[in-house]
Amino acid sequence: MINYDDLDYQNEPDDSLGGDNPGQNTNENVRGSGSSRGEFNGSIDSDSLEEIINYYYENGEMDNAQKYVDMLLEYYPYSTEAYYKKALILDNLGKFEDSIRYFDKALLLNPTDPEILINKGITLDNLGKHDLASQVYSDVLKIEPDNSEALFNLGITFERLEKFSEAVNCFNRVIEINPHFKDAYYELGYCYDFLDMLEMSLKAYDKHIELSPTNFNAWYNIGIVLNRAGKYLKAVESYELCLALNEKFSPAWYNCGNAYAAAGRLHKAIECYEKSVELKKDDAYSYHNIANAYEELDEYDNAVSYYNKAITLDTNNFDSYFGRGNCYFSLGKYQEALRDYKSSLVFCRDYSEIWYSKAETEVALGSFDEAIKSYEIVLKLDPSNYDAWFDYAYVLFDSKKYDEAIEAFNKVIEHSPGWVEPYYEKAKIFFVQGKLENGLVMLEKAFELKPEDRFIFDFSKDYKKVLNFLLSR
Repeated sequence: MINYDDLDYQNEPDDSLGGDNPGQNTNENVRGSGSSRGEFNGSIDSDSLEEIINYYYENGEMDNAQKYVDMLLEYYPYSTEAYYKKALILDNLGKFEDSIRYFDKALLLNPTDPEILINKGITLDNLGKHDLASQVYSDVLKIEPDNSEALFNLGITFERLEKFSEAVNCFNRVIEINPHFKDAYYELGYCYDFLDMLEMSLKAYDKHIELSPTNFNAWYNIGIVLNRAGKYLKAVESYELCLALNEKFSPAWYNCGNAYAAAGRLHKAIECYEKSVELKKDDAYSYHNIANAYEELDEYDNAVSYYNKAITLDTNNFDSYFGRGNCYFSLGKYQEALRDYKSSLVFCRDYSEIWYSKAETEVALGSFDEAIKSYEIVLKLDPSNYDAWFDYAYVLFDSKKYDEAIEAFNKVIEHSPGWVEPYYEKAKIFFVQGKLENGLVMLEKAFELKPEDRFIFDFSKDYKKVLNFLLSR
């Protein structure tokens, strides 16, 4: 059934970084200070224009900021600052290619300005031109080897390239230069999580929390890491601290539910999922997990009700059909179960567990030929599923396909020679076929594994009694 670790929402980016994605660069990190880089001549007061531009820029009024920066460029066409401001404004408007053109114009006038280079790198990164961005940051580091902003943004670029070890090196170098650079600890925790270095991830997040204790995203990410480490109730504590800071953060409610469920606290899990649904009413995953919790509590009617809601919101989620099918099977509604297993297979044909459940349902409906086909697909997908081999052999026997059943039971014995049941089943087949000596050999092997059965009957006197005993097992 559901793996609660797999359904965790992804670690959240730090809000202080301003991006929508984990590790997103942002030109809010390295902005122009408002100081003038050019020598200006003319009657228009450049400092006053820059103050107006900065005011609108700081307040997010980019259209107004752009109007005044164009005026600045009209009067001061050789102003590094004007081109730089224009580039930042265009970046904030999402006009990244245009932004790069203006960064380049600024760099023609001042080619070694670290601040302009870093912001150009950020824009290149946001355009997906990660290799070019990393080259720009490297150029800055040639000029200023200890530029922590260049190192930090280079680390972000490595994250985006999924070069997490290289990113870790960058963030550690940032911390060496500036031990109070809180965002570097945050990103370090994020990278260590991806590298499956969970203890190191927690240490990095703890350092971030020391510097920024009210960052709810950091508490959330700590919960994610603790959940991955199997420390479910510790994860709950972190999610609760996250929610104390932001009670409307639905991913924390969802993953708090996952942690409770993994710890076996299913009623508490349901409460958390219900809170997640209150905040995000179209959250099919929360409805699915509520259904799954009820299923584990053997409350199958409640489970079916929530699986119905999950399927209404996401008609392509094979796992919801599968879960509802399992509930119908447990309720003895085999036709409904079979229908759901078939629906699930439309979206996921390579999941052996669905085929296995389908086969069991077909057996319950007496459709042995269909069950045999389903078991054969299970065994093709998962040849080491010896429970399936056993059940397959049993159906072959019921279908009077004795030789094939013997071969299937042999597969089980090869894997589990100490399991007594396959020997009894083979003995049963041999006796049904009239192969008494072969049947007695299988019984002897069974008795070696389970000596107490030897005295249940005297098989030397009455073979029918032996067969009746075996058929009654």
